[in-house]
Amino acid sequence: MTKLSDNGPKPISSAARPSPGACVGASRCARPRAGTVGRPYVEGRRAAGLAAGLSPRLPIALALWLALSAAALADGLTIRPVSITSLQSEPVTPEGRYDWGPSVMRDDDGLYKMWWVRLGGTGQEKRFPFSARLPDGGVLSFTYPDWGDRVYYAESADGVHWALGVAPMVLAPAESRQEINHVGTPAVIKVSGTYFMYYETCADYLARQRADGSPYLESEYHNQVFVATSDDGRAWHKRLSDRSPQPVVAAPRENLDFGRQRYGLGQPSAFCRDGRFVLHYVDSCTGPGDFIVRVEADNPYFHAARSFPLSLRSANGAAVPAGSVARFAQTDVKPLGDTYYLIRPAYGTGKLGILASRDGLFRQDADAVMPGDVYPQIDVPDPRGSDWLERLYPDFLTTPTGEILVENGRVAIYYSSGAGFKDRANTWDLFRADVSLRDLRRVAQACRAGGDG
Repeated sequence: MTKLSDNGPKPISSAARPSPGACVGASRCARPRAGTVGRPYVEGRRAAGLAAGLSPRLPIALALWLALSAAALADGLTIRPVSITSLQSEPVTPEGRYDWGPSVMRDDDGLYKMWWVRLGGTGQEKRFPFSARLPDGGVLSFTYPDWGDRVYYAESADGVHWALGVAPMVLAPAESRQEINHVGTPAVIKVSGTYFMYYETCADYLARQRADGSPYLESEYHNQVFVATSDDGRAWHKRLSDRSPQPVVAAPRENLDFGRQRYGLGQPSAFCRDGRFVLHYVDSCTGPGDFIVRVEADNPYFHAARSFPLSLRSANGAAVPAGSVARFAQTDVKPLGDTYYLIRPAYGTGKLGILASRDGLFRQDADAVMPGDVYPQIDVPDPRGSDWLERLYPDFLTTPTGEILVENGRVAIYYSSGAGFKDRANTWDLFRADVSLRDLRRVAQACRAGGDG
């Protein structure tokens, strides 16, 4: 992203731009902006003392407890990980590097492979033209440098130790009409020897004016979901071409109309099962807020994709996008056995929200205002301090096709953690939390008891 100052355009990270969340409109925020609804970090309803006393070795007591307090279990269960591991230790400087949006698999060769987002590019060596309409009818024009969010790649023998500092950049924006300045939130699967990376990128930025008429850039809009393919996970080729890629999930054209610009569609999560490709993405463009939409196809490019037949219903009766299975941004949905699991941040609380559903519809989100309202959750404290409360873009460790991987009775979750959101992006580092399979099953029990499928 580029912003204007008295000294002309200066590059800033796209992590400093807002990302979609519970807010509505063009703002790309992972939670409502300051001043909209106050500080909406709701801790949620708690069932004090109940979850702490739950033992999987007491099935009779568990059954009685569930019968007496089914809803309380879903609303109050907090899981504590078996372990939390810092994957890096970056110095915190004003212009420091940040890392977020990991997609991690254990590949067929036994190596753990991660694709994630980091600030990168060639800097001032190459510049690209940009222009946008201003509210007064004028045009803001300038050039911006080759510097923004890029996808990087690393390998590990154990999924814990990574050489992230020397990792290569493997994907950058095409700087075409539909891909400018950044790429984000990679979701990588491997099917029949080919890697597929689903990612988001935007097509434009909003230009605003201050009271004195001076222009500035606000948030990006018209994000869409694209795909690239690779034989080795390193060299990628975009659909349909590297110079002019085309989205596999396109935002509606009217989203580009002046005065109607909104974030769009993005933050993909993908898996392939029984020859069926499944994509979840956030829609902050066609409904009353942010919804996680599920589509399916028999091909990786989502030709003739079908909307998921189940959808949430909004509390006020407003229409929601077809196939809306959950709410809120930064969400990963993956299968394990006969259950779908959802993982996301509980914005600004130091926790991750985790839900389970057998039919793929996460009904607990129907009336939620913020993700912190919804339980179960996973408590993932940052070892750097108790005030480091922002968790971002969690993702399950998976098999190549995107099924949750169980190793030694545990499930791994990769995520970014920091001291704040966009204004503290320079504090974002990557972490891994391991959760016991037993606790994951407790999550499934809790959600079924609370009414999820």
